[in-house]
Amino acid sequence: MPCRNEARTVAQCVDRCWSALEQLGVRGEVIVSDNGSRDDSVLLAQQAGARVVHAAAKGYGNACRTGLAAATGTYIFKLDADGTYDPRDVALFLERFSAGCDYVIGSRLRGNLQPGSMPWSHRYLGNPLLSKAAHVLCRSGISDICCGLKGFRRDVYQSLMFVSGGMSFGAETTIRIRQAGLRLAEVPISYAPDERQRGTNLNPWRDGIEILLFIIRESQLFKHYP
Repeated sequence: MPCRNEARTVAQCVDRCWSALEQLGVRGEVIVSDNGSRDDSVLLAQQAGARVVHAAAKGYGNACRTGLAAATGTYIFKLDADGTYDPRDVALFLERFSAGCDYVIGSRLRGNLQPGSMPWSHRYLGNPLLSKAAHVLCRSGISDICCGLKGFRRDVYQSLMFVSGGMSFGAETTIRIRQAGLRLAEVPISYAPDERQRGTNLNPWRDGIEILLFIIRESQLFKHYP
């Protein structure tokens, strides 16, 4: 879990991850990748049993890459520390991994979007448009390119070169997998309202433009796809 000033929610998210692992009967670890929090996020995450690592460079992608690089399991999963994702959905991911997939991403748009979980502009404009652009330009085959719940076989993750430091990391994971000709799948997931009262770290216009430019730069116009 990438984390920046998530004191209100990070401990609950860590607790839910441990509970999900217990319910699934899966051995694992919970890693929080702190990105310069100035509140009690680190202490609260540690008290909840997470292993905390620190991303030196600022940015969502840098925090994600630091946390994923620190993971030691056969499969590694990324979700956010705002309470929007249900770690019990990992059961659906493990089914796809057992079927031979290398990478699995959730789809909020095809899953259970709880009331108030996604602004109208994100649900009907931003996410669908970016996902359609990635599908047409990068042959992603994914309905929700910006979904924050995803999983990798760890050896596959380590074999690829991820470089995005910002919000385009979300799209980069799917596009790099597609460029490499690896096996990917999408599963419907639940998505709940953000539990932080201060709101999201996301800047819709800035981050949306960053993601779109990344998609264009990695498109079939400039890159080879198998």
